Amino acid sequence: METEGIALIVDEPIAGHFYWVLQKQDGSDCRPIDAAEGPMPTYGAAMMAGIAALQRRQDARGGVSTLH
Repeated sequence: METEGIALIVDEPIAGHFYWVLQKQDGSDCRPIDAAEGPMPTYGAAMMAGIAALQRRQDARGGVSTLH
C-alpha cells in the first residue's frame, strides 16, 4: 500500500492573518497541493481548518482515517 506524505503548514505572512497550506514532498522539493482561500484570525483556527482539509482529502480518496 502506497502512502502519501503530506505536511500541514500554518503561515502568518501578515501579523494576525494565518493561512494553512498542504504540501507534498516531490523529490527534494515540496509543492503546495491545497491552501486556505482567505486568512484565519488565529493559528489554532488555521490549524483546525487545515486538519479538516486533510481529512476531506483522505475521505475523497476512500482511505481509512486515523484523525479523530
